[in-house]
Amino acid sequence: MKVWKFESKLDAGFESIHTVNFDEFHGKYFDIFNQPIPIADGWENLEVYTLTEGYKSDFPHFWGESFVPVFSEKALNVVHDLIENQVEILPLSHPEHKYFVIHVLNVIDAIDFDKSLPKRILKSGRKSGFKKYSFVPEKIIGQQMFKVYYDDGRVHSQFFVSDGFKDRVTSSSLVGYEFIEVWDSEKADS
Repeated sequence: MKVWKFESKLDAGFESIHTVNFDEFHGKYFDIFNQPIPIADGWENLEVYTLTEGYKSDFPHFWGESFVPVFSEKALNVVHDLIENQVEILPLSHPEHKYFVIHVLNVIDAIDFDKSLPKRILKSGRKSGFKKYSFVPEKIIGQQMFKVYYDDGRVHSQFFVSDGFKDRVTSSSLVGYEFIEVWDSEKADS
């Protein structure tokens, strides 16, 4: 069993998007995207535009919100049944394409803190990520897209995906993404 970071491909000539009104969006939603709190009822028509021209991406990079995934309608159709109970799907208004923000609501206490190596902010000593991830295997079974808690209860902004999600995406004709392995249960103690 493996856990993957899933990212938009940046340097391969794919398009990227940005909000029309970044300050308003960032102020209203930035902290909320790091919490497992549903926001669909208050979601407004968020206008986005193509910031960087390029090849059409099924997962365009969303500038200013790197840990907020954006899926094309085609991508959403490919993985919808895997993630529908673990995320909120929020529409974006783009002049040419149908895109959706994926708000990951599935946050689990799955980090094995005895085997993980956290990154720390020098001044405060507060955890700001991980140099090395280790997961509790039983806690990630059936989790297709998820975030994790730090040991102080905060939600880590990075989201992760399963082998099943990766296999579904890579066996499709979707473009504009990359998977980065962050943990392998077979190499967990190495």
